[in-house]
Amino acid sequence: MIKIYKDYETLSEAAAEYVVKLLADKPDAVLCLPSGSTPLGMFKILAEKSKAGEVDFSKCTFVGLDEWVGMGPDDEGSCRYWIDRDFLHPIGFRVDQIVYFDAKSDDLPGQCERVNQKVAELGGLDLMVLGVGMNGHLALNEPGTSFDSYAHLSTLDPITAEVGQKYFTKDTPLTEGITLGLRHAREAKQLIVIASGQLKADVMKRALEGEVSEDFPVSLVQQVEGAVVMLDKAAARRLK
Repeated sequence: MIKIYKDYETLSEAAAEYVVKLLADKPDAVLCLPSGSTPLGMFKILAEKSKAGEVDFSKCTFVGLDEWVGMGPDDEGSCRYWIDRDFLHPIGFRVDQIVYFDAKSDDLPGQCERVNQKVAELGGLDLMVLGVGMNGHLALNEPGTSFDSYAHLSTLDPITAEVGQKYFTKDTPLTEGITLGLRHAREAKQLIVIASGQLKADVMKRALEGEVSEDFPVSLVQQVEGAVVMLDKAAARRLK
């Protein structure tokens, strides 16, 4: 299902409403939300609603989506740094509610196994919200990633490494990521993909009207039953 909103603010409100409704129906839901710039509006609204008592996050579990290898929560620019700052801390998530990769670990494959196992023990993801990269990536699942992948290490595409610099105050070499896999997206009880702005217009046209291919990970939404793609008018402007 494709939903188009007049602007970024309206899109953010609608995305936040999915989270609010899920937690009203299932307070102990398992959430996976992205870091980055696209979800910032949604996070701001959710923090306001939490403060106003309109949504209760106290029983849910948050599963971290991805991280730059070698980075941790205290590294400004890390995925965890941003999601802590913009979402987890404002809402007051407890440590025991958060499942996240330790991307500084000496055993990164073990981190993948740990997170895979934890997601399975929790019964899978109730809601997974994903942004979209300029090369069609979802999380740090780069072009060529198997649609059957669970959590894994990812060699970063040069485009991702370049775009990722915007999160850092100084030039930071980015070569590898650790990420939930595309099978997690396919198996989530509700998958939502959000994109905004005219820079994403060509990406979303290919995602929704091009062929389904592992060379363009976001194209898998065409095959995920019940998936919702939420776009503002700018991101949707090239769709038929």
